[in-house]
Amino acid sequence: MILRLITQNAEPQFRYTGGGLPKGGVMIVALVLLYFLPSMLAFAGGKRRKWKIVAVNVLAGWTIIGWIVSMIMNWAYEAPAGGDAENAEGITERP
Repeated sequence: MILRLITQNAEPQFRYTGGGLPKGGVMIVALVLLYFLPSMLAFAGGKRRKWKIVAVNVLAGWTIIGWIVSMIMNWAYEAPAGGDAENAEGITERP
């Protein structure tokens, strides 16, 4: 009798029945997109070193330092291809 009272009181009063937005799935998708953000930015920006950024992101991005390094590689200055140079107005000139 006492055991029955204890087990009845031990059961939670509220039980989750599911439904609504699957928050766990949304969170996983958001975190994967955030993890691969440096790689996506490299491809969207047309960077010449995009495969290096992807390699750093995939191999070391799980560490926060590796993710930051790949973001810095995205933002770092990249010299124009083929010896093109920009003048003071930002117009690319060929030598």
